[in-house]
Amino acid sequence: MKGNTRTPAPLGLFLLALAPFAQAQQDGNASAATCLSRSEVTAGTSPAALMNALPRCVQDGRMQDAIDLYNIAGVFAHFDRQRVADETGHSAYNALKAMAGSAMGEENLGRFDSALKAQLSPDKAPAYVAGICSFSKRVGPPSYTPTYMLAHGMSNFTGTGGGLVPGFEPASAWQATLSQYLKCPG
Repeated sequence: MKGNTRTPAPLGLFLLALAPFAQAQQDGNASAATCLSRSEVTAGTSPAALMNALPRCVQDGRMQDAIDLYNIAGVFAHFDRQRVADETGHSAYNALKAMAGSAMGEENLGRFDSALKAQLSPDKAPAYVAGICSFSKRVGPPSYTPTYMLAHGMSNFTGTGGGLVPGFEPASAWQATLSQYLKCPG
């Protein structure tokens, strides 16, 4: 019976695809309700954990910590995009940002956005980016398994083409992140 065959709607597929990603995000951070300061972030702290803590920082009025978490998560996610083979999983960081924004609520998201824009204004950005560069060089490349990105890719569902890039070289990828993404000097 051709007429009774029903195919899932694209939105349904999208929500189905996010289910393991949401679980991976939750699994990635035991301290989801705790704001983290830059000094508490290590090479083992995933973007999922950072973005999970970000709304709490904003709610607690710790805007500088929220800005730091947001930017460090971006640095780590850039590195992860280089080591995750399945390119469909690379959009996981955008999904994390959307989930963090939703968790903040409209008013807090507006306050965060204004604070972020002020921090990255032409007069403040160079000093701030230099600080993020120093932090990133000190911490080094991420050491966690990028489960949040691996679980988000289609290879998680098809069973083919996933995992980490064979022969991946963390040191050169980290240098690329520092020089191309962050534009760190030397």
